[in-house]
Amino acid sequence: MTDFVTDRELARTYDGGAYPDAWEAVEQYRRATRYASKHDTKSGATASALDLPRSRLRSWIDDGGAPDAVRAIEAAHAHGWLDCDYDDPEFTGLNALVANIFSGGSIAEENYRALFTLNHRGEDSHVFDALELANVDYEVDGDRDGRADEIRPTENGIVLGRVLAVLGAPVGPKAQQRLELPSYLENAPADVRETFVYAYLENRAVEHEGRDTLTIREDRNRTYLSDLTELIADVAGGGVELGEKYIVISADAARSLGVVT
Repeated sequence: MTDFVTDRELARTYDGGAYPDAWEAVEQYRRATRYASKHDTKSGATASALDLPRSRLRSWIDDGGAPDAVRAIEAAHAHGWLDCDYDDPEFTGLNALVANIFSGGSIAEENYRALFTLNHRGEDSHVFDALELANVDYEVDGDRDGRADEIRPTENGIVLGRVLAVLGAPVGPKAQQRLELPSYLENAPADVRETFVYAYLENRAVEHEGRDTLTIREDRNRTYLSDLTELIADVAGGGVELGEKYIVISADAARSLGVVT
């Protein structure tokens, strides 16, 4: 089993909220509730036994509350987002969704909500398959004043955004930050890299009339573009070059990739 996203990493996305150190709160919650259950004690006795603040334990033990990070970890485990490996369908879906955040979606900086823009293939877009593989419920917003339809995860959409962020998806406006490809791609099997590239290109590759080549124009840092070019070339078997403003994919490489534009 590969720990792409751990409980601790997911909890860290909540740092600075209700608790300065969210993982510490998760560990305290687990200790306190385990002790209270085992010894059938209330918050006062548990706080004294474990030397923890009673005010914190009162909401957890007496009122049945829990830190947001605990709820997020429970939800992520229920969806299969934390206990998955390269060949699991949940990870296949998450991998494609990470590619979609880079190429046609966003994670809100203020709350980590993940959103995906529907590409030119409409109902045939791969993003629907990715969401289903990752066990994500969603709704489609088609009332956007001429803009592309938007896919919005519903239940646990914010937790999904946090999981994608831990996997390496950018949070906030992409043009305003220095991007890097997800580290899990480096040693990933070929099919994982292929899925990422296909999902990326389906959103971003542009075909020009009278040409069989495809181009990608990205307003991103040069290192990121160079790494992206190398990744696409590796998956296609060559035929991909980075110019001054564009990534150019040859006709042979486009056919090898099977990209539909």
